[in-house]
Amino acid sequence: MSSNIVLPNLSSWVQSHFTAIVQSTTQADLQTAVANFLAKNATVVVNGAQISQSNFGALSGDTFEELSATVTFDNIVVSPATAGDLTTAGSVGVFYTAEIVQKLRVLGGNASSKVTGSLNVTVGPDPTIPKPPSSPIHGFFDPRRVLALNEVRIAVQNPVVPPTATTQ
Repeated sequence: MSSNIVLPNLSSWVQSHFTAIVQSTTQADLQTAVANFLAKNATVVVNGAQISQSNFGALSGDTFEELSATVTFDNIVVSPATAGDLTTAGSVGVFYTAEIVQKLRVLGGNASSKVTGSLNVTVGPDPTIPKPPSSPIHGFFDPRRVLALNEVRIAVQNPVVPPTATTQ
């Protein structure tokens, strides 16, 4: 007996898709992550300015000189479009901190930066995504995408602490 895969709730969906964007280390990974997150006609506003999806990807994916990135979600609020339905559609607000470690080495250590932000998104089915034909093997189809995004963010380069000589 087979059954459809259960879709993640809106909170988990936003966290995993946003993390995939921040942790992208190649242009192809970034494009895929952004396409899986934003609807084709999504409205994107960052720090009060409307920007294109490609600029959002470049801003959120930062640089491909990235060695690693970790994203911590400090608080999450979900307001479902339909009462009690935390999966299909709704508004999600998250506060996050991303620590980005770069390949660039400075004074023997990797350069790093910290991005702190608030991300508010409206998630719902993207009508431009065609539903695949049914198959005898129940598959995974997730038409959800971010229809509107508003983010406030600040990025700060972490200070480089030069090594000190130790006296013995």
